[in-house]
Amino acid sequence: MATAGYHARTTTTGGVVRREPSGRRRRTTRAGHALTVLCVQPVAERGGSDQALLRMSRQLVAAGWSVHVAMPSASPMADEFAVAGVALHVVPMKRISTSHGGADWAAYGLGWPISVLRLWALARRVRADLILSNSLHSWYGWAVALLARRPHIWHAREIVTQSPTALRAERFLARRFARRVVAASEAVAAQLAPANVVIVHEEASPDEFRPGRAGQARHRYGLADGSPVVGYVGRIDTWKGLDVLLDAVPMVVGRRHDARFVIAGAVVSGKEAYAAALARRAADLGVAWLGPLSGPDAGDLIADLDGLVLASTTPEPWGLVLVEALACGVPVVATDAGGPLEILSGLSPSDAGRLVSPSDPAALAGAIAELLPSATSTELRRGRRVLRKGVPPPYPDLFAAVAKGLD
Repeated sequence: MATAGYHARTTTTGGVVRREPSGRRRRTTRAGHALTVLCVQPVAERGGSDQALLRMSRQLVAAGWSVHVAMPSASPMADEFAVAGVALHVVPMKRISTSHGGADWAAYGLGWPISVLRLWALARRVRADLILSNSLHSWYGWAVALLARRPHIWHAREIVTQSPTALRAERFLARRFARRVVAASEAVAAQLAPANVVIVHEEASPDEFRPGRAGQARHRYGLADGSPVVGYVGRIDTWKGLDVLLDAVPMVVGRRHDARFVIAGAVVSGKEAYAAALARRAADLGVAWLGPLSGPDAGDLIADLDGLVLASTTPEPWGLVLVEALACGVPVVATDAGGPLEILSGLSPSDAGRLVSPSDPAALAGAIAELLPSATSTELRRGRRVLRKGVPPPYPDLFAAVAKGLD
């Protein structure tokens, strides 16, 4: 979705840098002030939920909303949120994880009411009309909305496979304390009570992801223009199947000696040792380990790939990077569960990609080798046709209906 242009002034209040659109018609409530949403984002990373929140915020701001985002720490995407006209606020929050031990859960329980009260004070200060929880694993927003007496939207972005207990709790909370639950995919929605759930697919912005961006990243990273390049772009985490991808690399190179591989993305907190071991193994295999990318850099790199791999070992809730690759005309290989099934359904398999069983390096290698083009160049990559054109999510209308009690 395109970002509307605007002239803005920058103000600083309590350490929060805020870019305020000027000269734009604001969407207003009956009380006469601009509709305001407070988004509770339980992490501050450059992951799929952060990227999706940025795109949602751009769409809301363009429609006249005032958007505030509460995060547990400074965001690596702070400049991009500022340009979008979003006010960021740091509010200490603990993150839920099924890998946590008893001490972690005790700290979460003790800190939960303090974080809720801080978020409630923030909601009152910014005059929030609506509270958004930007993760099924964010258990703060529902309580903030209850205290503030404001409607609550819960954006469910996860498939919960690790803990049936956590899923039961989240299913109950989402059913009882959300006016509307936005599910990232049919696979996510299937976990939840259907009464208040709507499915909204995230799509790639054509400004950021398009075939015409090819030709910049290869020079930047020292990749030959005429070699087929396969890549992974996303967070470095244990369930993303990067070990499976590395297992597949020698098999692909055995069939296509000119094939090259890259891995790019930020390491999830707590997985640094795992990532370091992967990076060492990647180096031994001749795989380029590129590290974290900015938003524009990710678009450039994906457009310069000849194939993108998402070899997740547990179901992907959606798979935003697959949508981004298809928008660049890049075919994909992904595991056959969760969101990738929905993304690739209805598309031509020979053009768009392949689905393979998880944790199967041989199947993954075969699918990658099948998709590699016989020849590649900047000119050919720029001339690829877009493989998926999505409809922009209807966030402004959906949010306005909830805020005004019209849903």
